[in-house]
Amino acid sequence: MLDVVFIMLIFFIVTSTFVKEPGPEIVRIEAATADRCLRGTIIFAVDALGKIHYDKKEIPLARVASAAEAAKIEAPKANFVIQVDAEASTLATSELLDKIKDLLDPTVCISTDEKG
Repeated sequence: MLDVVFIMLIFFIVTSTFVKEPGPEIVRIEAATADRCLRGTIIFAVDALGKIHYDKKEIPLARVASAAEAAKIEAPKANFVIQVDAEASTLATSELLDKIKDLLDPTVCISTDEKG
């Protein structure tokens, strides 16, 4: 019986996917209406200073495309989720989107808080 439990545990560990958190604390914008993002597990963040984060590390804009390509190879069915701080500049967000636009599915998921 114990063997079966260990085999099941190993199976679940091997088949599970892990979400790589971007790292910084983000104060998200509130949204009156929002839809859930399906399969959104590749998370990039833009902090209040306009710096881009992925996998708990700050990355320069020049490395965003290679990090996004590697993440998409690792999880081909995953969508990109962008967490943008309420104080972040729109320039930093548009530059991030410009770097990963070739890898994006038809929809981009922007992480927001529910209003209220």
